Amino acid sequence: MNLYRFMSCSPAVSVFVVLAVVQLVSATGVQAQVRHTIIAASGEAAPAGGTYGNFLNTMSLNARGEVAFDVRLGGPSTSGVFVSNGATTQAIALGGNPDPAARNFVFVSAPSLTTSGDVIFNGTTGIFRGNGTTNVPLLQDGDPAPGGGNFIAGGTGFNANSRGLIAFHTFVNGGVATEGVFRNDGFHTTAIALDGTPAPTGGTFLFFSSPVIDEIGRVAFYAGTIGGPAEFGIYRGDGQNTSAIFAANQTAPGGRTFVDFSDPIINKLGDVLVLGQFDDGSGLFLHDGLDAIAIAQSGDPTPKGGIYTSFFGPLTLNDRGQTAFEARFTGGMSGVFRGDRTTVTPIAVKGAAAVGTTGTFDTFGALQIGKDGSVVFIATLTIGVGGVDTSNNVGIWIGRSESDLHLVARTGQSVAGKTLTRPLSLAQLNMDQHSIVWLGRFAGNAVAIVSSDLASNLNN
Repeated sequence: MNLYRFMSCSPAVSVFVVLAVVQLVSATGVQAQVRHTIIAASGEAAPAGGTYGNFLNTMSLNARGEVAFDVRLGGPSTSGVFVSNGATTQAIALGGNPDPAARNFVFVSAPSLTTSGDVIFNGTTGIFRGNGTTNVPLLQDGDPAPGGGNFIAGGTGFNANSRGLIAFHTFVNGGVATEGVFRNDGFHTTAIALDGTPAPTGGTFLFFSSPVIDEIGRVAFYAGTIGGPAEFGIYRGDGQNTSAIFAANQTAPGGRTFVDFSDPIINKLGDVLVLGQFDDGSGLFLHDGLDAIAIAQSGDPTPKGGIYTSFFGPLTLNDRGQTAFEARFTGGMSGVFRGDRTTVTPIAVKGAAAVGTTGTFDTFGALQIGKDGSVVFIATLTIGVGGVDTSNNVGIWIGRSESDLHLVARTGQSVAGKTLTRPLSLAQLNMDQHSIVWLGRFAGNAVAIVSSDLASNLNN
């Protein structure tokens, strides 16, 4: 591990915070409150000097309720990674830091926040971990790679767990292997899989995509192979042993044959979720390390009637093994559902009354699932129904079923003193504290990061 250099950061300053408390009423009449806090807004002063510009859509939330985010800056630096606790915001790293004694990252992005409050982020030459005072390199260009050669680290993406262990895929120069999947614990880098080495399904690994990591350091990844019966597969390794989770030409639960897969996601317990592809459809599949379970497949009946035809959106998975997903089904219908090992629960479907409005759901966008099974999603409303027009047809909802949905925010309404014109994205959730972090566009074309904290009444 290379020695790290001290980086001076500007002291924490008061964050631009505006609060608004709104009463929510669900379909069953249960009341709850939502408190909106604007964490940072474009055009506002940044802690390290200059102003916030365009936010880069990476927001990470830890169990302490802190939020890490990346943003372009309007001088003197060009980019920054920051952490806010809702009262103060601190600079972790700056791209183009004007301090001559500070590390010059050129550009910083993609923060991941640990339970302890440290931030792992991408710099131009590698991956770093910072606490606002010092920044330690975890991976840099030219570092020796396990198995020989040196890492080509610039621009390498990574996935981190709450303890700060990271998994990453990158290329190697001057070694027998030319690329691989690796894990770093802050001190050592371990090879999980290398191209040219034997794959559990037969043949040898040929290429990899971005890996994910569970709480104890097991790494799941998509890989292509050559010389064996499975051209593609999903694997999980711990640095000593690697096993196949799903493989092409393998029989899926339900009897069809896998031909390909999405990249996997993994929860803290090591459960792996993928979207599996067939010649005649697709499905969501969970593997708990022992067995594969079909959550939902094209051709299956939905709990709302009709038959699943396709699945959309990024994969989601909580530590209970529950996933939230958007699906289309026969009759021109679509909806948001939550599935687990045994049941699928409808959350919202096209044409249904949208709680908190006089309109009906039309289409669905970004979604996330919380630790308690609550599903948060962005949806559009049907234009022309119930007074809905282009000024008020997008919103954010949360709920664990159709009967306890709550409207969190809607375009046209005031959110912490600013008129919302469009919610842009959802970030990680910490549902134990009922926090939703999202990016919104407001009147005057300003963009802001908003934390919406929901009262515990949602659990009634």
